Amino acid sequence: MVKKLTFLSLICGGLSACTSIQVNNTEGFQAKHLQKICIIHNPKVIIDGFETTMIQSFKRYNIQAQVYPESAKPVFCDVTMTYTALRTWDVVTYLSSAQFTLYKDNKQVSEAKFHLKGKGGFAFNKWRSTETKVNELVDELLK
Repeated sequence: MVKKLTFLSLICGGLSACTSIQVNNTEGFQAKHLQKICIIHNPKVIIDGFETTMIQSFKRYNIQAQVYPESAKPVFCDVTMTYTALRTWDVVTYLSSAQFTLYKDNKQVSEAKFHLKGKGGFAFNKWRSTETKVNELVDELLK
């Protein structure tokens, strides 16, 4: 009986929400005033449509986002954003981790991290769309 309860608790724990989103803003930074974000392209991120998804996610808040080459130094932006994103495979690939870092005047002002604990384990929500996960990350970043 004890083995069955232990097994059930492990299964239930594995099926529970395994998503972690953390946001760290510097004192005085208020994302609600953003109008334009310059996203610096990360050639190491090979998730199809990831940059388009980020742009569309910021657009939901009436924030104009545009992607610039890795070597660009855009000047007409409220903030510049760098990003990383990783995918994992379990039957199909899915977004398992992402990080957005905002800079103003070459100083980091905010950072938001999305991470599936244990790469999602047995949780079915790990296969949610990249768009859903990016939207959650942007929502938390702009709170």
